Amino acid sequence: MIGLIPFLVDNFTANELGDDARQDLLATLDLPADFTFSIARNYDDDLCRRVITLMVIRLGLPMTILYDRLGEYFLGWMLEHMGGVFAGAADTATFLTRLPTVYNSFGGSARDAGMHGSSDLVAVRRFGDRLRVTYQSQSRFAAFYASFMKAVAAHFNESVTIAIVAGDIEAPFCVFDVTMNPPVDPLIDDHARTLQPEASLSHGQ
Repeated sequence: MIGLIPFLVDNFTANELGDDARQDLLATLDLPADFTFSIARNYDDDLCRRVITLMVIRLGLPMTILYDRLGEYFLGWMLEHMGGVFAGAADTATFLTRLPTVYNSFGGSARDAGMHGSSDLVAVRRFGDRLRVTYQSQSRFAAFYASFMKAVAAHFNESVTIAIVAGDIEAPFCVFDVTMNPPVDPLIDDHARTLQPEASLSHGQ
């Protein structure tokens, strides 16, 4: 998968826990002290799972709480480094349906660097008064995406309710509905949704 999760954990560790904690994390992963994770590179799924598991052990937090903290951290990182993607987004739903631009840029950078595309795929589409998210990846990080979406909602002074429709949030396949409060108006921009009914967040080929 692309290096989003290890990149976030690496930066979160350094900024929140200090460089000593980061060095401990790298040593446990048998990586050199000067190693840095890139958000635009592909890494083995097992390595990505080890990174997040070690972080859970280090902080002594439930996985769900760690995902929430990483989701908030990623939002802050995007506001600082990719603030332009928020321009014109007035609410949670509008922003979440434009995320393909963000993820495709990460995946494109990886391909430009000669990396093979990863198998991660997240699709977001409007479904009545809510968004339907389909996640399929052996990385099993659907819960992180759900946490990030909650952080985005808080940024827009909204809240979201997430309901599993199929699969499991910790499994390679999961479909979940995201209901906004206030809700998405299904009548807004209906013509545009007819032309572009689904937004796919693709990390690879």
